Amino acid sequence: MYVTEVDAEHRTIFRLAHGLHQATAGGAAWQKVQPLLRELVAHTAGHLSHEEHVMRATGYPLYEWHKRQHNVARAKITHLDLRIRRGDRESVPVLLDYLAGWLENHIRLADRMLGAYLRNRERAEAALAS
Repeated sequence: MYVTEVDAEHRTIFRLAHGLHQATAGGAAWQKVQPLLRELVAHTAGHLSHEEHVMRATGYPLYEWHKRQHNVARAKITHLDLRIRRGDRESVPVLLDYLAGWLENHIRLADRMLGAYLRNRERAEAALAS
């Protein structure tokens, strides 16, 4: 259950990032770019918080390590978002590049480890219930 939810959130982040990239590459007006950026930043923050909730709720033993990775990403995204809000439009592609690279690496290792833990936990609970 949790793995499916988290994967769906990842897909949404990538979809939102792609939409923002398309808008900026296509020369969309800044008034159209800003709401896309707000949605991407908000959804990413919500996703990280949701993952942390899942880890706490399931007793994930590597919670602190995983959360530190989230905190690094939060700090970088917040910094770039602030620059963009102050009018630095050149930071939009920097944010998109950072987020894409960070997510790819984070999903490849940290989230796969979390996914394996969650699947094994669900199997153990199912075995105990039967």
